[in-house]
Amino acid sequence: MSLVITSTKKDAGKTMVGLGIGLHYSGKIGFLKPLGTNVVQGYDEDALLFKEVFQLDGDPREFNLFRDYHRIVHDLREPDFTGLLKRRYDELSQGKDFTLIESAHTLSYGAYAGLSAPQVASVLGCPGLLIAEGAPEKVIDKSIMASHCFKIKKATLLGVVVNKSSFKEEDQTLLEERGINLLGVIPENDHLRIPTCEDLIEELGGELIAGKEGLTKKVETTVVGAMTYDTAQRTLQHMETPRNAVMVTGGDRTDMQSLAFEIGSTFMVLTGNRYPSMEILARADELEIPVVMVTYDDLTAASMCEKATARLNPSDAPLIKELVGRHVDLKQIFEKTGLK
Repeated sequence: MSLVITSTKKDAGKTMVGLGIGLHYSGKIGFLKPLGTNVVQGYDEDALLFKEVFQLDGDPREFNLFRDYHRIVHDLREPDFTGLLKRRYDELSQGKDFTLIESAHTLSYGAYAGLSAPQVASVLGCPGLLIAEGAPEKVIDKSIMASHCFKIKKATLLGVVVNKSSFKEEDQTLLEERGINLLGVIPENDHLRIPTCEDLIEELGGELIAGKEGLTKKVETTVVGAMTYDTAQRTLQHMETPRNAVMVTGGDRTDMQSLAFEIGSTFMVLTGNRYPSMEILARADELEIPVVMVTYDDLTAASMCEKATARLNPSDAPLIKELVGRHVDLKQIFEKTGLK
């Protein structure tokens, strides 16, 4: 038995919900993600995560048919990969009781190659589950469109799990009036939402030069240290001290780097490709505050920090299992998927 998990938008929570469902199933789990998206050093991060959490055998690169979605139109000559999809699915699902199949960013990704979520569900003869995130009206709109897409491909959509949204009872009524089953509403969780220093480094691509022991610290706000030290101190006196902040400042701004220590920053980004003093590096190591050096200017680096999202880690598995178990109708999902 298998389930295709897709979403209405990028970062809606497909991987989290998929992990949670798998963690609540007692049989052997398999995993397939036809189109790799979060690729680092040739490996899709979601494939690596599922391999570790469920102790899956085999090369995680085989969990994907392709690992560079953004070049698929340019690199691939064949318009349809149905045969390859079936063969890889048969290989990965052999000896497994339940195979979780994750789409790329949204349900439409991969349509050019016949690998969109509705197409995959149709070819493999398994149902789909939609993860929706955002304002209620957007969730309803996109869920209706997803339902149409699955129907066009003669595939079954079990329903929708709403993640990180203020979804109310009246919203559920509007959804179900259109024949779409609401299978859960998962509230936002700060631990899974807030990125760590390591997540920011992944976004920035900079060089870690100190404080590696603090990579798991959370980063909630961004402070740009482009003003003078006196101005910065006066400004901070009239505002709440930034909590779990990243200080973005020039590599030659020893004054602002020292201020980062004073206000209890959890992360420091030094711009302009300039090394700080040895005293600053020693202090960062002592306080376990990661320091990353980048070539960008302050504004660019700060913008990139704001865009960073939290990545899931195997250590998040217990929390994910608890959240999905509490807020998702797993009984209905397993029954409709044909699992006991």
